[in-house]
Amino acid sequence: MRQHSGWRVIPGERRLLRSNAHLILLAILGVVWFISTAPAAADPNEIASPYGFLDLDDPRAVVDANGAPLLTFVRYEADDGVLWARGFVDIDAWCAFARKDPTLSASKTEQAGWALSVGDEAIFWPLQALMYICPEVRDTVGAIESRPVVFDRFTRKWRAPHIEFTDGENLCQQPSGTVYWNPTITRAYGAPVAWDVFPPLVGLAHELVHAWQRVVEDRQMYGSSMQVEAMKRENVVRYAFYRKVPGFEWVRPRPGNKGYFRNGTFVAYFEDMEWSEWSVDFNPMLDIFEDER
Repeated sequence: MRQHSGWRVIPGERRLLRSNAHLILLAILGVVWFISTAPAAADPNEIASPYGFLDLDDPRAVVDANGAPLLTFVRYEADDGVLWARGFVDIDAWCAFARKDPTLSASKTEQAGWALSVGDEAIFWPLQALMYICPEVRDTVGAIESRPVVFDRFTRKWRAPHIEFTDGENLCQQPSGTVYWNPTITRAYGAPVAWDVFPPLVGLAHELVHAWQRVVEDRQMYGSSMQVEAMKRENVVRYAFYRKVPGFEWVRPRPGNKGYFRNGTFVAYFEDMEWSEWSVDFNPMLDIFEDER
C-alpha cells in the first residue's frame, strides 16, 4: 500500500517561505490599517440624526411670551443633551427656516426624502418636518428609497416611487408606488368624531405606508387588509403630533377605518378613544363588521 509521505520542505526553501510569510503578514497588516483608518461611508441620514423636535411638556421646550410651549427644534449632543433649541409657531415656520439654514439645506440632496420628493422642496421640507416629528417615518421613507424603481405591470414600465401633490383624495397608486398627497385634506369621512380629523401630514404618512407595502412587501394590488398596518403606523404619527406640535392637542388615535352595520343598516362610526387607551400594539379595526343585533 502506498503511504502519503506528506509535504516536505528542503532546507534551501525554508528561507524563501519565511520571507514570503513575512511579506504576506505585512500585506495583511497593511489592509487592516487601511480599513481602520479609512473614512466611514457617508450616511445619507447623518444630517438628520443630531436633530429632532421635543415633546411639548419637555422642560427644555422653548415657550412664547405667555409661557406656552412652541414647536421646539433641537440639535442633540452625543450624550443626548441639547446643544441648542429654537422655537417655531408651526410647521410652516420651521420649513421656512430649514430652507434657509445652511446646515440643513446644504446636503438636502443626500437626505432621506429627497428622491421621494423628486426634488420638489414644497414636498421635501414638510416631509422632513414629518420625519423629525416622528422618526419612525424616516425608516419607512428610507426603506422605500432603498428600491429606486418598481415594475408597474399594468403600464409595463419601470416606475420610481415618489410623492406628488393632488387636488383629489390622498392615495397610493399601488402598482407604481406613487403617493398622491393633498395637503388641504384634514378629514377622512366627515364623521362627528374627533378621530376623523387629522393634520394633513398624517394623511401623507398613511399613504407612505402603502408605498412601503408596495416596495418592501411587493403588494402590487390594494386590499382592505392593508389598511390595518397603515392605520397602526398612522396612529404612531398621530401620537407624535399630539405630543410635539402645538395646536394639535385634540388629535386622537384612529380606532378603525369607518364604522359598522346594525341590523343591516350602517348607523355609526367607531367611538373616540383616548391616548390612555392606546398603545403601539393596538390594531385598528377594518370598516365593515358582521351585523350587530
